Parts: sequence; structure tokens; C-alpha cells
Amino acid sequence: MSESPENASPESGRDVPLTEDLIEGSLVGSRQRNAHFMNGVRVIVTTGFLIVYAYGYFVLKDLGLGDTAPHLLLFWTVGTLLWFLGPRSSRILDASRFAVPLLDIPMVTWIQHANIRAADHPDAIAVFTLALFVFLTSLSSFSLRARHLIPTAVVGIVCLLTIYRAANLSALSMLTGPTLILMTAIMMSWLPRRQRALIREASEREARRNRLARYFSPGVAEFIEDRDDPGEGESCEISVLFCDIRGFTRLSENLEASDVVSLLNAFHGYMVDEIFRYGGTLDKYLGDGLLAWFNAPVRQKDHAVRAVNCALAMVESLETLNRDRAAAGDEPLHIGIGIHSGNAVVGNVGAAHRREFTAIGDTVNVASRLQSLTRDRDTDILISDAVLELIPESINREIAFHACGAAEVRGRRQSVEIFVPSRLALEQETH
Repeated sequence: MSESPENASPESGRDVPLTEDLIEGSLVGSRQRNAHFMNGVRVIVTTGFLIVYAYGYFVLKDLGLGDTAPHLLLFWTVGTLLWFLGPRSSRILDASRFAVPLLDIPMVTWIQHANIRAADHPDAIAVFTLALFVFLTSLSSFSLRARHLIPTAVVGIVCLLTIYRAANLSALSMLTGPTLILMTAIMMSWLPRRQRALIREASEREARRNRLARYFSPGVAEFIEDRDDPGEGESCEISVLFCDIRGFTRLSENLEASDVVSLLNAFHGYMVDEIFRYGGTLDKYLGDGLLAWFNAPVRQKDHAVRAVNCALAMVESLETLNRDRAAAGDEPLHIGIGIHSGNAVVGNVGAAHRREFTAIGDTVNVASRLQSLTRDRDTDILISDAVLELIPESINREIAFHACGAAEVRGRRQSVEIFVPSRLALEQETH
């Protein structure tokens, strides 16, 4: 019974690295979403300007607007096509990320250059153009890589100087305007880097949460996530639960490989639900069995009670699974569960690249041995006297513990007194 490579530690000494491809994929998706948003903004803004142009031309009789209206209409047409076709073609959407330096800035330059020739105050148009270029350079940081912002700024500077030259602005303006655009690009270049850092942080946190969810109940996982790494070794008292399917080898010989996997997935699904319901920690899957324990990494004063109740619930849950199997014409499953309480070392164990959050010690070995004895004693659950000593007397009104004598455990000089737990309500129903 070996553990699948998938079942890596929930908190290994070195977390499963997030590949650059994964990070880059997230960034590309984010940039494309931003590009689509900017395509929509472009359509809205150019539509607004077309309305203003129409009002000025037809209502205010400003015939000069007719000279640049075709330019604006062309700008609106290209922008609308990008907005419409982007979601339908990933290539077009990806290319639209470069619309600011390749479309917006050149089109604005073309329109403003035409406006300057007929303007009474060309300097005002030049200043407005500078404001537009600063705004567009800032926006481009949401859809471009950091290294693309400087070329975008260069395009903006060249186009701005073209406008400034047409407006006959001073040499000082020729210097300050381009400097402002360049500084904007430099300052905004931190945004893609920050975006990458945030995506990496969020991805790592999500991966950590997913790993924890595979081994801990939701409450325990949340506790660990908000606190320090539980992987540092510690010695503590825990209640260990071993569970195994009896006769699984014989059963699996008559099944297809896919049916074996489906059976195990269904079985483990039922069992792990109960472990998590009682706040247990799933150490590992053992093929047709599993190892779990209570009282680490989160302390539980009633860990022995939780372990016993969990075992009883697992047996009851198996009955539900067996009813489904019977309806499908499959033979029922039978399990053996062994529980022992005592000190163990809990922590991340293994090579740096492959560690497991596990429990080690005699307590684990005894629980495994008790599970093996369930077949000989013809019972589903066996617990040790160490577990019973931690059970408060109030529990005796709910659970009965039947003595089964002493059992020899390999590697131990002293025998272990063993008991069979059962719910009193069920016993009363059978009498």
C-alpha cells in the first residue's frame, strides 16, 4: 500500500514552485482583460467626441470641425472593430494591447495636427494633447509589459514634438512636455511588476489553501493559513487513527483498473468527510487505507473523544456507501480501524524537494497494529487503554466500551489492553 505521488505534504519544506509559465499565463489573461476594457473605453470616448463634433458642426455651425471629422470617424471605426472582434479572436485581443502606441497616439496626433492649423490658440491644443498623451501612457501600463512602456513613451514624445512644432511652442516646452511623458512611463512601469508580484502572491496563497484543504478540515486549514507554518517538528500527544479495507486485494483482482480507482475514490471520500467533520488531520492515503490523527497541528483537548466518534461515524458512513454498492449489485466493503493515543513527533519529514507532514513514533505503530487485530477480533474498531483513559466518564452515557483483553504488539514489551467502542443507542435498538 503506497502513497500516490500526488499526495504531497500540505506544507512541504519547499512548496511546489509556481512556474513562470503559470504566472505569465495569469498576467497575459489580465492584460487581455484590461485591453478589452480599454477597447470599450476607446469606443465610449470617441463616440462622445463624435457627438460633440456633430453638435458643434450642425448646431453651432462650426464648419471647421468638418476638416477633422473624417479622422475622428476613422479612429472610431477602428476602435469599434477592435472592441467587437477582440473577444472573438484572441490574436486580435492580444494585438489590441498595443493600440495605445500604434493607434491612439498616432490618431490623436493626426487629428490635433489638423486642428492646430485652423486654431486661434494652437498652444491650448498642444497642452491638451500633452495631457492626452500622459493619460494614454498611464493607461497603457495596464495592458503592456513594463519593457514596452518606454517605447510607448518614445512614440508619444515624437508625436508630441510634431504637435509642438506645428504650434510653434518654445524650446522650454519642447523639453518639459517630453520629459513629463518619459517620467510618466518610468513611474508607471512599476505597475506591471507590482501586478506580477500580486498575482504570484495570490497564486501561492491559493495553492497553499488548496494543499491545506486536502489534509485538514476547513476550520483547521483556516487556522493554519492565518498562522505560522505548522511544518516545524514538535512532540505532542495525539490520537492516531488507522483505517483499512479488509480483503481489498481479493476484491480488486476481479475489477478493472478504472473500477478500482473509482471504488477507492468513493471510499476515501466518505471516510475523509468524517475525519474532517471531527477536526482530524489526514496524514496520508495508504492505497486502500488511510492514516489520520487528532490534536495536531491544532490542539484539541478532546482529541481521544473526537477520534472514537470519528471511527464510529466512519463505520456508519460505510453503511451508506454499502447500500449504494448493493443497489448496483456490488459486494459490501468491510473496514478495520485502530486507534491509539500517545506522544509522537509531528512535522515535515523527507528530502527538501519531497516532504510530508506526518506523525512518527510508537503511537503510530501501535494504532497500525490495532487496526490489523480487528480482523482477528472480528470487529470494526479497536482502541487501546491509552485512548480510554482520555475519555471522560460523561461519554459513557453515549458510547459503550467492551473489553477484549490484552494484545501483544510487535516491538513492545508490554501488552496493550484493547476495547471495542459502540454507540449505546444502536445497542439498545438491537436488544
